Amino acid sequence: MEDECEYTDSGMRAMAHILQENIDRLQNRIDDLEHPRRPRIQRDVSLHQPYHASSSKLDRVTTSLATGEPPTDLVEQLIDIFLPYGSEFGFFMNPSRFRKSALAPFRIGHHSRPTPALLITVYLWGLRLSHQENLTAQEPVFLARALDLTSRGLSDSHPRRVMDTLQAEILLSYFFFASGRVLEGKYHAAAAISLSLSSSLHLVRSENLSSPEILPPMDGVEEGERVHAWWTVMIMDKCWAVALSEDPGFAHRDNMAMVDTPWPLEVDDYAKGRLARNARYSQTIQKFVNGAHVVNEDMSTLAMFAKASLLWQRADDLARSWRPGMPHGLATNFRNEFTRLDDLIDGFRDALVPPNRISNPTPAMTRALVVAHSIAHSAALRLHSIFSQTDVIAKRKRLAAARSVLGIIAAVPLRNFRYINPIMGTVWMAACGVFLEEIGALNSLRTTSPREEEVNLRAFLSRAGAAISAFESTCLLLRGYPYSSFSAA
Repeated sequence: MEDECEYTDSGMRAMAHILQENIDRLQNRIDDLEHPRRPRIQRDVSLHQPYHASSSKLDRVTTSLATGEPPTDLVEQLIDIFLPYGSEFGFFMNPSRFRKSALAPFRIGHHSRPTPALLITVYLWGLRLSHQENLTAQEPVFLARALDLTSRGLSDSHPRRVMDTLQAEILLSYFFFASGRVLEGKYHAAAAISLSLSSSLHLVRSENLSSPEILPPMDGVEEGERVHAWWTVMIMDKCWAVALSEDPGFAHRDNMAMVDTPWPLEVDDYAKGRLARNARYSQTIQKFVNGAHVVNEDMSTLAMFAKASLLWQRADDLARSWRPGMPHGLATNFRNEFTRLDDLIDGFRDALVPPNRISNPTPAMTRALVVAHSIAHSAALRLHSIFSQTDVIAKRKRLAAARSVLGIIAAVPLRNFRYINPIMGTVWMAACGVFLEEIGALNSLRTTSPREEEVNLRAFLSRAGAAISAFESTCLLLRGYPYSSFSAA
């Protein structure tokens, strides 16, 4: 069974090798740029400092990451810390199946377990989320090992090396973005995009695919992982392009017509056979942006998140293309595109299912809905920011969108929200910025005590800020933000 996911086309094997060489070269270049006076990092790193965890049996354990992995009890601890929140950082695999294989009683590298690259990267995230000082202190060692293994992931003989390497690249990208290390985050995001495209994950169940799939799934769960993998990459690409005010990696609009992979179902739906056996799909994104099927009744939370991300990035792209004094023809085309996108965003927001109306939601589904709603409102905020300085209606719509973003996090119970997708730092700060701008404008006009409107804005922002501050650990942008000043007169 070891060769079932091997590339069967000789050209694809060459493509994988080329991609591997590019990954190695770019990683070394990043190291050189960020640390020009430091010798290249030694990848085979041994972990000498013992763990001390009073809540476990880990007393003075010494292990070597160069040849193995942490002890079994620590492995289980790290996996169980990570999995409940893995979807916030791009984990697209079936959680129960991953956990079972990760804890199988075989050495690291055995084909019955995930690849070493993916395992060590998951352990790295487990360390980050543990908030145990003795564990988080080991992050540099695990990170060095994760980077080394991932850079060589496609050279492995493991039957799941492509999907596991893709998953590791996505997790590393989120790790760096959450750490404020943008250059490295962009590099791993680019690697994930390239690998997903070269693996034809945008053509899962395509009605236009004439040749056999490059990565034929073993069952419905594996097929669901491929569908989720594609949309996870797309979400990461679009969202972080907005956060960084850059074009996405999958940028050209003609590329949207290439995507035939269906919108994702919920994770458990694939094991239940809810993806029709003979169903085929085409132009998934193109149909959506043309206004077809904005939100279906059975739309999954990840699909809502993906659609919101696409709208947010299109709004950002349009806003960045605006230039005052455009020639008449260009200005007319711009206004037409603005109106069309505004209608699409409004229709999408109106049709979104509220978080409290999902039947039997998991914590991960609830968080995904919160992020999807927030990003959908952020799309409206970004679009109307184009004319908010000169148009009263645009200004009012922008403030209403910002109020919707902050109202969500101020209203939802936080018991299932210890961590959230790091992109929310950008979302919340944009909304806070609108409020602060409005407060500043009102404050500049008053000569005595603040008017009721200003007081209300400050109170609303203060409540939202108190909730937002709980997420500083995974949203670096939030650290040091002056929440206490929101309520100041």
